[in-house]
Amino acid sequence: MGGGGGGDGDLTPTSILSSPSCSSEVLPPEFVEYVAVPPASDGEESDECCAYDHAEEDALHFGRQLQDHLRQAKEFIRRYKPGDCIEGAGGAKAGDYILPEITTLLLVGPRGAGKSTLVNRITRVFDKDDDPFAPDRAQVSGNSKSNGTAFVREYPVPRHSTAICIYDTQSLSNNPQRNFKTLQKWMAKGICHGEIVTGRDTEEGNKTKGIKPLGNQISFLHCKTRKVNFVIFVVDGVSILEAIESNRRDYIEVLHETFKHPFLSIGDDKPVVVVTHGDRLSILQRAHVQNELADVLGIPVQQIFDIPGADDCQTDLAILDMLRYSIQHAEQNLPIKLSYLLEVHWRETFKNAAERLMALDAIIEATIIFLCIVILLLRFSDKLLQS
Repeated sequence: MGGGGGGDGDLTPTSILSSPSCSSEVLPPEFVEYVAVPPASDGEESDECCAYDHAEEDALHFGRQLQDHLRQAKEFIRRYKPGDCIEGAGGAKAGDYILPEITTLLLVGPRGAGKSTLVNRITRVFDKDDDPFAPDRAQVSGNSKSNGTAFVREYPVPRHSTAICIYDTQSLSNNPQRNFKTLQKWMAKGICHGEIVTGRDTEEGNKTKGIKPLGNQISFLHCKTRKVNFVIFVVDGVSILEAIESNRRDYIEVLHETFKHPFLSIGDDKPVVVVTHGDRLSILQRAHVQNELADVLGIPVQQIFDIPGADDCQTDLAILDMLRYSIQHAEQNLPIKLSYLLEVHWRETFKNAAERLMALDAIIEATIIFLCIVILLLRFSDKLLQS
């Protein structure tokens, strides 16, 4: 199951009640839910305690495996440098590609999807080890009256990383054409920390009309423009479910039109989808939302990551899996250096020329043999005539 990112409110760690145990080993609280609690008895010893021992042992084993996977996934993100995930298709090496200075992931999504909260949730995965008391980085709107994110913000992941950054942006408009204009500019020309978001609905646009871009008040202090390497499409699971149940197709259509627009894809890879607010839904409802999104957006369920507002190991692992997926697909579509293309071109040209010469040599050799045979036949026929 996927793990955590929210929307308009703060994330609340899930609390799981501990259960009595027949074992002396302490069970981590996040794994207690995997242990079946035996029914109450009249104080008599029974085989239920043994069964509970086995269940607790299985839960501990599962917990250790999850912790190992989590540690490995964190280590991958911490060690990552642009080019590490290049697979070498066609014989190319990492050095043959134009590598970004920092792999840039762009968050897009409608209002209330939980983009800013997702930034905080992603950061918290690493802050647990680095600085447990570090404050949240992105400001989260606590109510529907807020305009949300007004400036484009760059967040290195983990904090102070020079290899991965995530850009938080303002919510999508209800008008797909306005979304296309803004998103196409970012995808074609790049995105810059501190720039003010324009192109929103008229009423909201007027509220930010007189605001100067953050950090760009002085012309020579402009922040660096980043090329977007991959897109993370964030949607609110609760809103999706409400739209499905009320047959509100306009909401679904805006998501569909925006998601399917070609410029959001990197090569053949469409954006990865993150579903938030799953902690407000049942497991069946979350599965229903994912299946509906897979059908509407035309992508496999494996490309949809369920990240609810929970603070547990499984949520952390889902976040790390989503980051790794995004990085790997970003690097599958990096441009190849012109020098490498020319090298490959000339290599192929020389190879073809050599093959032609070899073919020509074979023809000449065959011609010579044929002429020798003709000459021998002529000599033989002359001898026959003379005799």
